[in-house]
Amino acid sequence: MKNIIFILTVVFTLYSCNSNKDGNQNIQTMDPNDIQIGEVVHDSLTKEQIDKIKIIQSTFAEVIPVSLEETITNFKRDQNPDNEITIWLQMADTYKKYVSSKQEKLDLNTKKEVFKLILSRSMMSDDEAIINSKLTVLTENEARKVLSYYTVSPDPIDVAKKP
Repeated sequence: MKNIIFILTVVFTLYSCNSNKDGNQNIQTMDPNDIQIGEVVHDSLTKEQIDKIKIIQSTFAEVIPVSLEETITNFKRDQNPDNEITIWLQMADTYKKYVSSKQEKLDLNTKKEVFKLILSRSMMSDDEAIINSKLTVLTENEARKVLSYYTVSPDPIDVAKKP
């Protein structure tokens, strides 16, 4: 159950990216039920990586109720934890900028939708993220304001299919 909350949060918007022979990318939507949690591939992470993970975990603690230990373990599952940490730091920065830009305190449902939108945007374009997020709380204009803080290109998740 510990990893399931985190993984389900991530994979609900999961996109798979596979390269063709000609170098083009084939992006497919995955069914989260088809995803299995990967094994830990790094026995340890550096102090610098863990310090960055602490920022990520504390930023999203309210919308992803996962312990620091579990968050660190999840990053140990990544083939390239530095790349994932960079993406999640950008997401955390976007989240903090939007939340702090609001004069009124945001309720939990709004914060969860902001997170879902940012997570989607980390893997797809602004327009795709808005459609994929199926917004119920944020207006399209509010969603675009959130996304205005996210400045890096989408980075779809690579998923290996098991036979």
